[in-house]
Amino acid sequence: MSSKYYPLLKSTVSELRALKSLEERDLSNILPVFELTKSRKSKNNLGSDVYKKIDEILDIITDGEFVLDLTNEESLSNEQIESFFDDNNAFYNWTDFIRRIVEEKEANVIPMLLAYEDSSRRELKKQASRLFKFCDCISIRIPVELVSKPIVDELLCVVEEYSEIKVFIDLGYVNEANLSEKITQAEKLLNLVLHVDDGLDVVMLVSSFPSSVVALVPKDEKMSSKFPVYGQKIYNYLRKIDPELQYGDYACIHPYRGEPRPMIWIPRVDYPYDNHILFERSRREDGGYETCAAAVKNNPLYEKYYIDCWGTREIDSASKGTANGKSPSYWISVRSNIHMTRMSRK
Repeated sequence: MSSKYYPLLKSTVSELRALKSLEERDLSNILPVFELTKSRKSKNNLGSDVYKKIDEILDIITDGEFVLDLTNEESLSNEQIESFFDDNNAFYNWTDFIRRIVEEKEANVIPMLLAYEDSSRRELKKQASRLFKFCDCISIRIPVELVSKPIVDELLCVVEEYSEIKVFIDLGYVNEANLSEKITQAEKLLNLVLHVDDGLDVVMLVSSFPSSVVALVPKDEKMSSKFPVYGQKIYNYLRKIDPELQYGDYACIHPYRGEPRPMIWIPRVDYPYDNHILFERSRREDGGYETCAAAVKNNPLYEKYYIDCWGTREIDSASKGTANGKSPSYWISVRSNIHMTRMSRK
């Protein structure tokens, strides 16, 4: 069993930049899971071709392994991705896409088995059989809230038939309010998986990063505060059930983007450390990202938990007056890069 850190990333600009900026030694300690999204539209790429995203992934991963899933967010999808969700002939469009990127691009891919709640066992096994013609290993991702649904039994029948399957137990977004319920669901699902085969590669996925950080903190802390994250707490609990359980998360990003909308944002710099996220906000007229970065760097927690990586070097640079990025997307990359570096070095 390979022991790796599994960051779940959408193939967007910010998340790929965070991954690309990892040091080589850190990249070697991870096995990324990608939710494939459309590429950027341009005059030479009017259809936002997803093959261009595969090229971007391969530029980073080269010949390394990666897991490939699909985004289900409409704003990040296109007709190609929607066609992969067509379940005719056991998701033929998806399996043929995997065949093409393996044969034409030599992608070392571990494809996700696609399923709907009403997918039949026969069709799932047919899809798995076809994927195994091109790949040595495939993966199955099961959201914990489906633990009592019949589809879990159907998926586990596929797991029982094929040993070379990675099973991802996906807790989604976890906060203080749903923590207990999510742990209970994950425990039940993990026990079901282990009952089928206790030698499987099983990976936990989780995110505790909110869609809005200010919604988590008191009103008087909306410009400067910190909040806890729960991934490691959950992982340590579940490892009592399965000591071989592997850890994955959403790379310090909220699972869902939501529909993009025009907005005026207040610059913010985040610093992940020791199961917490420290953040500083500053309006542009008050100094923006440079002021945020200086405040983060001046916090004793920054030095106490300092880790040398691209993300912290970006904070250091901005704190001295040179912010290399002026958009929220860039600073998502910074936060995610710091977090992935920490997880890869554990």
